[in-house]
Amino acid sequence: MSTPVGTLRIFVLDVHDLDVTERFWSAVTGLPVRYAGLDGRYTRLGADTPGSILLQLVPEAKDERKNRAHLDLTVADLGPAVEQVVALGGRLVNGPIRLPAEDPDVEWAVVADPSGNEFCLVRELRQASLERAHRLMPPSVA
Repeated sequence: MSTPVGTLRIFVLDVHDLDVTERFWSAVTGLPVRYAGLDGRYTRLGADTPGSILLQLVPEAKDERKNRAHLDLTVADLGPAVEQVVALGGRLVNGPIRLPAEDPDVEWAVVADPSGNEFCLVRELRQASLERAHRLMPPSVA
């Protein structure tokens, strides 16, 4: 068996209404809201561990060409991880991307498996990205 490209980071769902969808998935899964509306675009359900859910506000409607859910994998180094995905039969779709643009905490690339299913490879640029997320959590869930 080859060395894995990365480890499961989070399950991401694209949504049109964060408030309605976070209440729905929190009730369905029993996962607590860890932070809501980060930058008005994201809600995390569950702990900062694999198995949590990130709700991501998107402008486009679902259609047969658009993934509505995808995996994020944590990788140690983005370039070699993308190369490994490509060597395994996948392809680079987009990236690398850094967020936030000024003083970024994470960088990622969107890649696809041989069947076209997209997923993200994510590299933490510094520990501050986790600390920043915790500072933005409402006191009732911190």
